[in-house]
Amino acid sequence: MSNRSAIAVVVEGGSPSMLPARAIEVDAGVALPVAFGGLRKILQACEDAAPEAVRPLARQRPSEWNRLFPGSIQGAPDLTDLALTPSERRLHRESEEIFWILNLAARAIVETLRVSGRPLVIHGAGECDLVSLRAVMRAAEWGRLEQLEGRILLTGWNVRRPHYAACFEERRRAFLDSLCERMRTARPGGGVGPVSGRALEPAVDLEGRYLRHVVDDEAPLEHRIAAAVLAIRGCFFTTNYEGALLAAERGLALLDAAGDALAPARVLEGWDALDTGFTTPAIEIDRTSLGDAEELRVLFERGIGVVHVFTGQHDEALEAFGRGLERRAPPERLAHLHMFRALTRTKRLAQMPDARAEVEAGLKLLEGTRETGLRLLHEAWLRNVYALTYFLEKKLDLAQEQEKLAMRCVGDLHDASATHLKINLISNASYLQETARNYPASIAIWRRFEKISENWGANFAKHHRYRLAALQMANGEREAAVSSYTEAYECAGQLGDPLHQQVIAADLGLHLLDAQPATAAQWFSRAAEHGRVTGDPLRVAQSLAGQVLAEGSRDWTEALRCANASTTTPAETEPLVQALSRGDAEAVRKALPRARSKLNRPFDAVNLY
Repeated sequence: MSNRSAIAVVVEGGSPSMLPARAIEVDAGVALPVAFGGLRKILQACEDAAPEAVRPLARQRPSEWNRLFPGSIQGAPDLTDLALTPSERRLHRESEEIFWILNLAARAIVETLRVSGRPLVIHGAGECDLVSLRAVMRAAEWGRLEQLEGRILLTGWNVRRPHYAACFEERRRAFLDSLCERMRTARPGGGVGPVSGRALEPAVDLEGRYLRHVVDDEAPLEHRIAAAVLAIRGCFFTTNYEGALLAAERGLALLDAAGDALAPARVLEGWDALDTGFTTPAIEIDRTSLGDAEELRVLFERGIGVVHVFTGQHDEALEAFGRGLERRAPPERLAHLHMFRALTRTKRLAQMPDARAEVEAGLKLLEGTRETGLRLLHEAWLRNVYALTYFLEKKLDLAQEQEKLAMRCVGDLHDASATHLKINLISNASYLQETARNYPASIAIWRRFEKISENWGANFAKHHRYRLAALQMANGEREAAVSSYTEAYECAGQLGDPLHQQVIAADLGLHLLDAQPATAAQWFSRAAEHGRVTGDPLRVAQSLAGQVLAEGSRDWTEALRCANASTTTPAETEPLVQALSRGDAEAVRKALPRARSKLNRPFDAVNLY
């Protein structure tokens, strides 16, 4: 595919002898893999070069900007209140927060190139954190959508930073290759280069503070272990997998160094000195997660396993969880590892009998233990995975039986993790009825959320109304469904969320395509505009194709151009490109994404994994 009228990306393994004239130059290398470490430098260089382009964007998305530059914009809502996070218990890696942060950064890069008319040279690219490089990848695709002529040169691609996770190096090189492919540029030759002598930089946020503490040889060993646990938690939310693995690897090495002299009380002391009191059911790591050396090893192996799942290394994940199971630790902690192994086998490997064996092993560990809230919680999560294995095999009665047992375990528990699971169980009950095509029952269960609280807020309402609309449509309640879809669309608008507005508008277009083509065309047109706002060429192409189908014009030119600009999901893009190239209306329709009953989508535009 041609790069004509697009940002040209060039990657150099070392330092080129000549640089483009008038370039905006920035060193984005970092000694530690702290999320956004390189991106902050890139954005500061962009702001210096084109303040009239960058500063208005920061004001438009203050919550995202504050995550990049903490405290820079006063009075902005916390991004956590507006966007969803990953979930460790469900091995759900998708982060809406990171999507919005990286999308804002990508747009700032694109606008800087547009306004300044200057090339961007990013030195130290091989030492830059992967989270930051994903924003550059996103900018390249955005530039292709907008046919923006510009140039990005990345140098030092083969150089390694001084602090890295040995177990992630091979995977990191593969991701760097994937970045080149996504940016439509050749990979530099020369192989892996030297390790730089780059010095540590001051920490900007808590993640940076924790990782600096982990590698600080002057700090007390137990405090560094506590910092490693905190770093794993912090990196989970920024999807900084190389940072999490560095922390876990160093944590295990520090435990080896301490040996029998480890003082668990000193680890707690270090935690208290570093922690902010933050807790969340999204990842259950807090002060109570600590313990003796064996329990800490379980925690670090768990962290390694979760990262391996999120980066597609499923065999390595099972091995890490398995190493944790070899430690002498309380049964609840070991049962937790069996749950992760079961979930990996279920969601990633489709090994249902093996997954159920893992669940049974976890339940057996819990037999005979005192019936505490913690024990009941672990049993409930195990049974939830048990139910999932049956659900995926369409054994709905068996799935429902396990869901009821799980709910019985947590019915009288009210901590954050139990509440998280109860919400999940109610949702699952609705999905079971939907799968059985009992739509009235599925709707009734789903509407229980309305009775639980009338103050969920626009973010919850967006997801709730979307699923309600899909169920109503399946139940033949077309008018009610359109009304619910419209409510979901308006909630997304209130949140400044064009990503989900695009999804909802495109779904409405599909639902109305045959019966109300003129109205469908309007919704597809809105979807295309929202896709342009988020810089997603595939979503724009799909929406434009839907609009052409609704209008009957059969002019596929712009839809095809946009589809050809996309590098995010080739498996989804290629059938559409082929259909558009042939002008085959029926094939185009088949290539459009089907409407779903759940609003969550993978944030593939900023994902490498």
